[in-house]
Amino acid sequence: MKKFVQLFLLSCISVVFTFAQSTSFQKVNSNSYPSFNEIRFVNETTGWVVGLAGSIYKSIDAGQTWHEQRSNTTNDLNAICFLTDQIGFVSGENSTLLSTTNGGTSWKADSISAIPTVPATIYSIYFSDNLKGWMLASSASVGWILSTTDGGETWNINLTTTKPMNKMSFFSPNKGMACGKDAATIYYTSDGTTWTQAPTPALGGFTYTRSDLRNIFMVSATEAYIVGWGSTVGAQPSIHLKTTNAGVSWTYLTQLQANRTYDNLWNVSFKDANNGIAIGGASRGSVVVRTTDAGQNWIPIAAPFGPTLYGISSIGNKVWLSGSSGLLAYSSDYGDTWQLLTPIPSGTIYSLNFPTSKIGYAAGFDGVLHKTTDGGETWKGGFLTIGFSTLNIQAIQFLDENLGFAACSFQMVAKTTDGGKSWVKIINDTTTATATSYGVHFVNQNLGFVVGKIAANTDIIYKTTDGGASWSNQQNLTSKDWRAVDFADENHGIVVGLSLKVRYTNDGGSTWLTPIINNVSGTPNIYSVKFINDSEAVAVGVNFIMKSNDAGATWNNIQTASANQLNSVAFKDQSLGYAVGAKEAWQTTDAGNSWTDIYTANANVFEGTLYSAVVDPDGNAWFGGANSGIFTNRIWSDIKSENNSLVDGFSLEQNYPNPFNPTTVIQYKLEKDAAVSLDVYDVLGKNVAKLINAHRPAGDYSQTFEAGRLSGGVYFYTLKVDGSIRSKKMIFIK
Repeated sequence: MKKFVQLFLLSCISVVFTFAQSTSFQKVNSNSYPSFNEIRFVNETTGWVVGLAGSIYKSIDAGQTWHEQRSNTTNDLNAICFLTDQIGFVSGENSTLLSTTNGGTSWKADSISAIPTVPATIYSIYFSDNLKGWMLASSASVGWILSTTDGGETWNINLTTTKPMNKMSFFSPNKGMACGKDAATIYYTSDGTTWTQAPTPALGGFTYTRSDLRNIFMVSATEAYIVGWGSTVGAQPSIHLKTTNAGVSWTYLTQLQANRTYDNLWNVSFKDANNGIAIGGASRGSVVVRTTDAGQNWIPIAAPFGPTLYGISSIGNKVWLSGSSGLLAYSSDYGDTWQLLTPIPSGTIYSLNFPTSKIGYAAGFDGVLHKTTDGGETWKGGFLTIGFSTLNIQAIQFLDENLGFAACSFQMVAKTTDGGKSWVKIINDTTTATATSYGVHFVNQNLGFVVGKIAANTDIIYKTTDGGASWSNQQNLTSKDWRAVDFADENHGIVVGLSLKVRYTNDGGSTWLTPIINNVSGTPNIYSVKFINDSEAVAVGVNFIMKSNDAGATWNNIQTASANQLNSVAFKDQSLGYAVGAKEAWQTTDAGNSWTDIYTANANVFEGTLYSAVVDPDGNAWFGGANSGIFTNRIWSDIKSENNSLVDGFSLEQNYPNPFNPTTVIQYKLEKDAAVSLDVYDVLGKNVAKLINAHRPAGDYSQTFEAGRLSGGVYFYTLKVDGSIRSKKMIFIK
């Protein structure tokens, strides 16, 4: 009888579970790390990186893996100084200074009361020994340099400036330099106490709207370099300055036009008198420039990343980089080649696409391009980089596992024929920041359309009939940005954009016609459109969903409770569809005629705004959010053969027993040391148990889970290892 009851319960659970596929979601991907500022290696294996919200991470294997250290602060951290691999200091906002004597196992936190203005941030910290040290701090309008002779117990102000200060560098205890708000904010010291302001250097005859000096590096007691401001607006080259007389005077290093960058450079480092690297970035991707002739020529080198770079540390030819979006990168050959160390870089996911049941892509801000080859159970992070450009990806589309297209900022459109391993430009990027390709749709490998803008309020529709080798275009049909395009077949297509702009075509884009739109108040922006079949289509935007039953010729507003901006719409078949946006997610089961809220039940899973939606070939829904968040209602089978191998360096086994009451064992294996979390979720995505959140060495592990306090039903256990995630289903019979 007991066995019969169990089988009956399993049958009921199976029914509930099938229903949960369409309404309950889980998070299967997220960023590995917070944004980082400075990075520092004390030797070829041991280093630290610091960043937002008190984050401190340490590596003992040359940056291949990182584990978080408890900082006991939520203040952003900006600077690192280590005397040995045990004794170190970290500083940051709100006058925070942290110190450790055990390699960061524990940190002591102090707030420096000697800094007279609150709030202030300590942007640089330098200790020459256990007792003698300096710090550079700044508020919004004032800067200070302070020193200590008692290991930081007391601090004395040596310099107060009337402008903010940014960074300082020391070559020896008494030889230091500092830079700040503009080209007039440069100081130097020859005794470690008295600071002298340098004359303002001329800036190469260029017209600068700003001249922020971001960072400084002393190569010797007399030679140093400063890097700083750059902007594509007005063609303002990145600033390079050099001194050869201990900071008394500075020279602007004019670069050949072919080598000029126009981005903020945030840091600079030299390995010897001749060889140095400067880093930075902006909206066009990461920027790395290198000199081999003592700064006379700074040559851009390829950096296949999108985030802005803030930190650099080098030992000989080994270079480590850190930046926004949790970026960590490494070069063993002084920048000739780079290795991405971050498993999943952070980026808002603007577009999702599954060309097959197994292969999927998630793309978005800073050019992030994450890929799955196991149906979304695990993801590998990366970027779409072509030459020196890593641009925001607005939309992607793959026709099969190899052939894909991406629409990007600065008008660029890219094509891959090898599943995203390499890309080529089929529409070139420009230097015009207002030019953006927002939508892409290829009907087949030859016929394709791209929509966007080429300037403010100058819309454009591109068409190709040869796979992107050549393009025709139609400009300024509405003087508003086009944001999305979709085609039902070679002839019938729809484009949508800002201010309720819609056009449809019946002749493959030769002509674009103005539709009739009923019952939509005002002129709200439209961000997404999708054909359901040859005649029905749905478009979504700000506070509304509208539907066409005649291939875009006529539209009617569908009354929903939508109160915010909807960013994306997707359909599984001719009935089931999804629309997502600013803290909203809606589901339809009747081809868009009515919609049901599914965000509320999954609010603790979705974590804010959803930017993209897609349905894979198996009918599973996928949503993209901020911080590389990917959410799905897909449910994986209990036993997957690939989980027995060490994919991404770890494996997760099926719990045993399963079903269970009330105790079960979860086993997993780590190939290398890693940051590990193991959590249990219910079918609504609520975290019901946090079993592990710690750093673990390589090895085999067993974790017991006791569910006596929970209700019987279906649960998921999720193992996250250095940013990669794997989940399995288990059933608790109570």
